[in-house]
Order: sequence, then C-alpha cells, then structure tokens
Amino acid sequence: MPIRPFSLLLWLLLFKTLIIAGLIYSEVVGLGPDEAQYWTWSQQLSFGYYSKPPGIAWQIALGTGLFGNTEFGVRFSSLLIGFLLPIVTYGIALSCRLLPWTAFWAACVFAFSPLGILASFFAITDGGLVLFWALAMLLVCRSLGNDKEPLSYYAIGSILLLGALFKWPIYLFWLLILVLIVWKPHLYSHRFFGGIGISLLGLLPSLYWNMQEGYPTFRHVFATLYGKETVDVGTTMLVKGNFLEFLGAQSLLLSPILFFCLLAAFIAMIKNWKSLNPSLQFCGASTFSLLLAHIFFAFFKKMQGNWCDFIYPSACVLIAWFAYEMSRRAYYWMVAGVVSSVILVAVLFAFPQPFKHNLGWGVLGKTLSGVGYDSEKHFLFGDKYQMSSLLSFYGPGQKRAYFLNLQKIRKNQFSYWPGMEVEQLGKDGFFVVAEKAQSIEEAEKIEVQYREQLAPYFKEVHFFGIYPLVSFRGKVLKNAYIFSGMGYNGKLPPHSDIY
Repeated sequence: MPIRPFSLLLWLLLFKTLIIAGLIYSEVVGLGPDEAQYWTWSQQLSFGYYSKPPGIAWQIALGTGLFGNTEFGVRFSSLLIGFLLPIVTYGIALSCRLLPWTAFWAACVFAFSPLGILASFFAITDGGLVLFWALAMLLVCRSLGNDKEPLSYYAIGSILLLGALFKWPIYLFWLLILVLIVWKPHLYSHRFFGGIGISLLGLLPSLYWNMQEGYPTFRHVFATLYGKETVDVGTTMLVKGNFLEFLGAQSLLLSPILFFCLLAAFIAMIKNWKSLNPSLQFCGASTFSLLLAHIFFAFFKKMQGNWCDFIYPSACVLIAWFAYEMSRRAYYWMVAGVVSSVILVAVLFAFPQPFKHNLGWGVLGKTLSGVGYDSEKHFLFGDKYQMSSLLSFYGPGQKRAYFLNLQKIRKNQFSYWPGMEVEQLGKDGFFVVAEKAQSIEEAEKIEVQYREQLAPYFKEVHFFGIYPLVSFRGKVLKNAYIFSGMGYNGKLPPHSDIY
C-alpha cells in the first residue's frame, strides 16, 4: 500500500508534538520574560494590555485552565498552533496546484525549521499571527484556483479579525489583496470593503481598553516604530538600521541552508513567472515583496528579527516547489536543510545556554523561601517588568509581584494595575534583581547601588546575599541579588512618561 503524504505528515507532526511536549514538561528551558509577562496578563483577563492585543493572554488562559499555572499550561496552546501551522502550509501548497509530495515537503520545511519548532514551544504572540496569516493565504490561493469569481472577502476579513487579536501587522494582508485586485480587476467586489470592516472589529477590544487608559498601546507602538535610533542633526535625519543583523535573523529563523534555498527559489520564480499558476504567483510574489520591504527598512530602522516571520509558511511552499518540482540538486539541499535544522535545535536544547533569559528561574521559589519570604505576609517586587513577571510566576504562591521604577524606564502593564503603594502600604517586601556573574568589586557596587535606591521607600533595607541561578561547567553565569525592605512607606519614584 503506497504511503500517503498527508498521513505521513500527520504522524511526523504527532511525533514532533510529543517530543516538544516532553521538553516542555521537563522544564529544561523555563519561561522567558515575555512568556511570564503574558502569563501575568492571563491571570487578569482584559480586553487589552499595554503592548499587545489580548489574544496571547486568552490563549494562555485556555492552557492554564486545562493544565494549571505551570510551564506546560502556559505553552499548551503553542503546541496546538505548532501542529496546525504545517497542515495549513500543506493546504496552501495544494491550493497552488502543487503535487501532494511537494505539499508534504512544504509542510516539513516549516514544521522542522527553527521557526516551526520554536513556535511550537514558546508562548509568544507570533504564533497566532502566523497561523491566521497562513489561513488567509490559504483562502486567497484557493480562490485564485477558480480565477473567475471574486475572493471570499468576508471569510478573509473574519480570519484577519482573529489574527488582529494577536498582532496588528496582520492588516498588511489587505495591501496584498489591493495589489491583487489591481492586477486582476475581476476579483473585486463590493464585499472587499465589508471584509475590511469585519477585520477591523479585531481592534475593538484593544481600542476599548486604550480609551480607558489614555491609549498607551498606540503610544507604545509609535515609540517602537519611531525608535531612539533616530537622531536629529540640524535639518537632517540620521537613521541607523541593522540590515546585516536582520538578514542574519531571517536565515536563522528558517536555517541558513533553507534560506539559501528560498533565495534560489525567488530567482526561479522570476525566471518561470509566466508559466506559474495565479495561486503560486500570489504566494511567491507576496513572500518576495514583504521580505524585500522589511530588508529595505532594515537599512534605515532597527528591525526586530521576528517582524516578518508571518511570510514563512508561503516561503516554505515556494522552497518546496523549487526543490521538489524544479531542481533535483535543490531537493537534496532542502532535505539537508530540514535535517540540519532539527540537529541545530536539538543541540540548542541539549546545551541551552543560548536561552540564557529562560534559565535558572525555577530555583527562585526555593531560594526566596530559604531567606524567609512568606507569600502570606510579604510581597515581591522588581525594578524591571521582566523581573516582576518572573517573580509572579516562579515566586512562592504565584502572587502578582509589583514594579518599582527605580531606573526610570518606560511604562509597562504593571503601570496600569494597582501598585504596591495601594496594596502593600506598611508591609515588608522582597526585592530581586538578576545580573550576570560579576567580580567581587562589581557585585559590591550592585549591592550598594540598590541599597541606596531602595532606602527612600522603606524604613529599613536588608541585603540577604547573592544566589546563583545559572551555572555551566562549574562556572556561575547568572546571579540573583535578594534584598528585603521593611515597612514600605507608600512613596514611588518619579512618574515616567516614556512609552
């Protein structure tokens, strides 16, 4: 009996999901600061949050509702997203009229790329964005298969609505549709505007929350896009980008070999443009144009490596088309790229030092209990929202920690929740700061610095000591400095207007 490509794909995805589920359950790589932050959001469900729409908090609440406030509970929904994304990629390839085995390889390229594996592991907003972008791409490619009818604008709008609950760049998809309509006017109908209207409903939860809080999310997004790398010199604007860093990040998301295959696929697409069916043309052209646009802006603006990760399901379709149907040599490179990706990620989990921001937090609870912290009597706080989030998840009792803005940094979600000045007046708190391992002199400076910074807010400040969080081959890489403040007086640092 011949092997069916889709059946084989499902078995591979099931095997991958079980392996990743085991890694999550083993807690070999703990929650990152952003994941811990999103978990704190999920404990206080709302229509919006400071820096992101509410989708990620709702997603985590689903997982923790099923499996408790554990790392597995936080990441459970990511396992589902990671399972579904390759299947959608498979569907996109079939909608582009590619062979079933080509679709199989497109799904495998995505599933076993670093992006595909890590998207199944970490609870981040990009998972939902990429999934709903890929679903919208699937709908358009299917519609283009029947080139005589308009697109399913209401369905597309509904999918983009769901994607907007995770990240707003999902609305870039309408630019692709607009270009497509100009290219093929017969695809237009008055439902185009109805679809846009439906998709914009995805902004309503965040808009409702922002109207009550002074629009911090919009201010934060503007501050991120118009970043501090912009410098005014007279009437001339000097802007520093990160082109090479951004390009390197893309090659790592897909793996260097597969990224090289993608570049070769772009060349093949251009050479064979006229012979491609409309679905594959749309799939390839949208991937190429969006990647090129992001690379272009990276010359002028510091771009985060994940800002265009939503293009990679369609990119994997293009790679599989080129490697399986166009070039036997490229096929071997594609297979090598998939194998090397799995090996690379396996090595990362075997030696997880590159995940330095995720390591060591599991010992915080025992360490805090060991120095006298009692969740019924005391409270926890940090001077960075990342630390406050990690203390909330890993602290004894998983009580929400507080944020004391000692460093005058930007606002964050903790700025919009009741603070310690409201809920902890007169009580004793434990303060934790994490730093990479320092020399004795540097460690003493850190102790003195925080003693002085905490003194105005408490009757008495006590330093418990330095406790190792992460060690490698007998060498301490990261330490926790633990202080206690006795009798909080209700004062706060100067208000920050930075978004």
